[in-house]
Amino acid sequence: MAALVLGGSAYASGPDDPSVQIKAPVAGYKLAPSEFNDFAYSYSLSNGDRIKFTQSGLQRFWASVKNGERFELYAIQPGVFTTAAGARIEFKDDGETVVIDNYEKLPMPVAMTGVHVRMIASR
Repeated sequence: MAALVLGGSAYASGPDDPSVQIKAPVAGYKLAPSEFNDFAYSYSLSNGDRIKFTQSGLQRFWASVKNGERFELYAIQPGVFTTAAGARIEFKDDGETVVIDNYEKLPMPVAMTGVHVRMIASR
């Protein structure tokens, strides 16, 4: 019976299967009710842009760059978040500083070139 299940599983994900699996980020850390308060500010980025962090509800966290479209953040550990596109945002110094890795993956009104761009910001 195990062979049948394994065989069926291999068939479903074989080379002729046109489906694509997309995994959404999973929040791996649940913030305390007021924990995001240390981060809910606007920060001046090293390239001159501004990024603003906000919260809605108990566990929904958002950011926007240059007053553009907001995007959701997913907590993965204390002070560290990721986005659906793969940017990593880490708050340091009790929220005084934020480091953004893969900045080019954030949705912005102006297209950005580069790979693995790191931005550092302060309040």
